[in-house]
Amino acid sequence: MEPYALTATEALSRIESGFLSATAWVESCLERIRLRDPEVRAWESVNQDVLDEVDARWRKDGRPSIPVGVKDIIDVRGQPTMMGTDFHDPGPKTRDGGSVAIMREAGCALIGKTVTTELGHLHPGPTRNPRNLGHTPGGSSSGSAAAVADQMVPLCLGTQTSGSVIRPASYCGVIGYKPTFNDFDKTGILANAPSIDTLGMFARSVDDIGLMRGILLEEPYQGIDEINLSDLRIGVLRSPPWETAETEVLDLVENFARDITDQGSQVVDLRLDREISRLLELHRLISGYEFRRSIAFERFHQFDRLSTVLREGRLADGQELDSRGYQNALQELTGLRSNLARAFQEVDVIATPSAASPAPRTLAATGSAAFNSAWSLAGNPVISLPLFNSRESGLPIGCQFIVGFAKDNLLLAASKEIMAAFEIT
Repeated sequence: MEPYALTATEALSRIESGFLSATAWVESCLERIRLRDPEVRAWESVNQDVLDEVDARWRKDGRPSIPVGVKDIIDVRGQPTMMGTDFHDPGPKTRDGGSVAIMREAGCALIGKTVTTELGHLHPGPTRNPRNLGHTPGGSSSGSAAAVADQMVPLCLGTQTSGSVIRPASYCGVIGYKPTFNDFDKTGILANAPSIDTLGMFARSVDDIGLMRGILLEEPYQGIDEINLSDLRIGVLRSPPWETAETEVLDLVENFARDITDQGSQVVDLRLDREISRLLELHRLISGYEFRRSIAFERFHQFDRLSTVLREGRLADGQELDSRGYQNALQELTGLRSNLARAFQEVDVIATPSAASPAPRTLAATGSAAFNSAWSLAGNPVISLPLFNSRESGLPIGCQFIVGFAKDNLLLAASKEIMAAFEIT
């Protein structure tokens, strides 16, 4: 196996055993980018000094560096932050965002900036889905998902306000993880909707997710807890927008529910129709209100250069609430979160599609976040696992799993067991 194809935990193990060098790992990733990115177009910029940085670290303390990509709405010292636009300052930043500074101190090799949609919204960038170049990789963390899926790097940072981690993970066939709201630092990241925005990540193994989670939390990584599938109570959520998914997607989730029952899990039907429907509407209103303020600079100074989908979408939504309506919406959200907490007294994990379909055949749109937005607003930890492939197109289809607030360790433990039992080959 080429070093670029290894997960982070696999590569670190080989380095520790003397079968791989720290620089060879990063060199392999850079060569993969050189060969593949002209087609996939996942990278906005690549750090030309990264090999020297890795070598210097290795010589100093003998520690390897994990190759990581960073979504281009997150500041990285020495590189520009263009945010999916052509009008922001192309000069290098002088300060790392908080999460990036933490990764750099931990020794991560910051390979470069990955493509994002315009201001982290809907208007797509140039990235194509590496599983089929005529299909969208999703958004807004399009470059991050594609880079991990095409084995250019083992890990990438993304962000999610609606479905910007979970959906592209599903479309590209990788693991996408959105932690509990505010688990990870968000300084130095373009704000969309601060009360919803969450820093997340993409990887090809659950162990890598756990490893990077420990780094970002600045806590010793103790590995992922062990759990038996027979200990899990899984609720299959058939509330709206369930009925909007393609038949094949629903059939795959139903088949998974039957199969995991055979593995000993207790599976129950779950309905949260009122809560999910209301969360989706509140997400539209709250994110619109906050986004309109967050990008006030672009709205005032570059309005004519913003895409139509941005001007007529979330910016227009942002005019529907006044300050009192916004506060009322936040107060209503508190009650809905309490209802969800009660639901998680009945089940350990909720399962539902990550997206309504495999990646659509288009590069002009990034797909719908309908299956993700409610959980982004609720703040629960969520993961998309690449459990399925479409029989018709061969494209990946993810399954989304949600747990109670601050139950991230449970989510990762369950995900590792599910991947071991059901991972496609």
